[in-house]
Amino acid sequence: MANFKQIYQRFLNLASAVEELSEFPALDPVEQKMLALLSKYWSGKQKITVVEAMHMTSDISTSTIFRYLKKLRQKGYIELVVDELDNRVKYVSPTPMTDSYFSKMGKLLLKATS
Repeated sequence: MANFKQIYQRFLNLASAVEELSEFPALDPVEQKMLALLSKYWSGKQKITVVEAMHMTSDISTSTIFRYLKKLRQKGYIELVVDELDNRVKYVSPTPMTDSYFSKMGKLLLKATS
């Protein structure tokens, strides 16, 4: 079996090739990081509000996170769902396209290990 460095490099090469030829809108590194951070909540079936998302990391300013949330929404990766009890609260939720994107990346990771 290849070492982990080689596997990761193969994954990056595969992911780069897929993104160039992909049906998914292109993501810049900040958008990729934000989706990865959000996926921690989503995979645990936790809801995350826009305000919570804006504070999910200290690496990125809150105004930058808000701007990128808008970009991810425009590209179709996230949707904002209004709380049933308080219409001022909005939750950041993945779209079916995001689920497809994560699935495709997961398959690439498996392919890189083979």
